Amino acid sequence: MPLEPVRMRATAAILGAHIAIGAALDSEAIDPSGLDPTTADLLLRLHLAEGNKLRAVDLCHQLMKSPSHISRLLDRAEADGLVRREPDPDDRRAHRVVLLGPGAAAVESFSPAFDAVIDRAIFDSLSSKEIDTLVALLGRVEAGARGDC
Repeated sequence: MPLEPVRMRATAAILGAHIAIGAALDSEAIDPSGLDPTTADLLLRLHLAEGNKLRAVDLCHQLMKSPSHISRLLDRAEADGLVRREPDPDDRRAHRVVLLGPGAAAVESFSPAFDAVIDRAIFDSLSSKEIDTLVALLGRVEAGARGDC
């Protein structure tokens, strides 16, 4: 059964925006940094986290990757001196991933271009009220996709 036109328009709009912003971020910010997009996303999430550290399981959820994928990603990032794993003092079975100086420097290197893409795509294109509406609507879409509504 084909999608109804309203469903096709909504789906195409969401996916189109996601793909266009992702492609611009990759080509204008991430590729010049020499990082692969998933490593850049990992470093950015650690940079934004309280104390620049997150549990590995939380990274699995945030990056939407399997534990084995995250383990391989962390192996490479750790070998490159970007992050360090340390035991989680609250759960001896778990590890925290800590952003190291070179990882923070990598985020700082791609941040200006990253911010420029986001500014162009969102903040230069929409009013403050439209941004508030967009955030609220996308939050509802995300909750619906997760089955939280």
